[in-house]
Amino acid sequence: MISVDLAFPLAAGLIAAFNPCGFAMLPAYLSYFLGLESNTDDEYEAGILNGLKVSLTLSLGFVCVFAIIGVLTNTIISEASIEKQAGYITFGIGIFLVMLGLVMVAGYHPVLNVPRIQVRTSNRQLPSIFLFGVSYAFVSIGCSAPIFFLTVGGSFSRDGIINGSAVFVSYALGMSIVITVLTIGISIARRSIAEKYKGVMKYLNPVSGIFLSIAGFFLTAYGWWEIQVSRGNYGTNPLVDLSLRGSGRMSNWVNDVGGGRFAMACLMIVIGVLIVVSGTQKKTKREKAIPTIIFLLFLLIVEFTLYRFDLLIVPTLRTVTNFPERISNWFTDPVRWAALWELIAFSFIMSIVWPIIRTLALSLNTKLKVMSSNGE
Repeated sequence: MISVDLAFPLAAGLIAAFNPCGFAMLPAYLSYFLGLESNTDDEYEAGILNGLKVSLTLSLGFVCVFAIIGVLTNTIISEASIEKQAGYITFGIGIFLVMLGLVMVAGYHPVLNVPRIQVRTSNRQLPSIFLFGVSYAFVSIGCSAPIFFLTVGGSFSRDGIINGSAVFVSYALGMSIVITVLTIGISIARRSIAEKYKGVMKYLNPVSGIFLSIAGFFLTAYGWWEIQVSRGNYGTNPLVDLSLRGSGRMSNWVNDVGGGRFAMACLMIVIGVLIVVSGTQKKTKREKAIPTIIFLLFLLIVEFTLYRFDLLIVPTLRTVTNFPERISNWFTDPVRWAALWELIAFSFIMSIVWPIIRTLALSLNTKLKVMSSNGE
């Protein structure tokens, strides 16, 4: 039986995704994924499942590196010696991402080649996504390694193999679920853009390259700062300070919300999206609606029994009602970190919602015209 508290390693995994050392790797990965060409653009459910597959591959690369580091630091290498080399690795990865972003701007198109989600399907892009996860882990060593060693590293010797494995899985789940939600969100947004704004798609790859280069520039600056610190040259760096503030705010927000609650909300979102996607494969409207209705009933039960509707429903309503005030703050106080995240979230949500609203409006307009002509 598992006799350890798994909430702490779960929260640690959530925070690991927003660690200040690898903070720029998260938008870098999302930018890279957004710029991927896919031969499944005409298959909505395949695109979402590919997003799930890619996010789990990235998380696997991250977790594998820290598992190996955990073994090495308990045998032949000290934690300090690994952290001392982290700056050089971060600096090199940052330069590589800048160059990759520039070649994407120049016209290079990464290809995500998954015709169908099948056991024997091969994906030429998954190895590079795995390496992205490995890079994410190496860049994060300076900040995530102490958390990892505190929560996971000593759990095997302290709590035994079974409990230690449970702690490790909880840590991996916390990190993976953040990546999965963001990746699936990007998949949905990309699909909405592809459906309604085909002319924009040709600009998606260079725009992704620009964001990737910016993230790489941040990483290069952070790596250079880490190298200087390791040599005893302590000093401030505006880009590093910006990264620390942004990462700190995200980590504090996760702590305020609660690791378990945040993970449950993310899990419900992932399950809901997958159920809706599976429903698109059904033939009749009734077959499509049944899984969605079952999930909504399950969500209501979880919301009421565990969180008194304060998991997704109340926070969503609160955000919607407060949004006019938040939009006004973009103009009165635009330099806040919250304004940046709100603007990104608003743009992301509108990229998904607006095509749906536009389709419904056109459909309603068509019906009204038909009704009007029949009335005449």
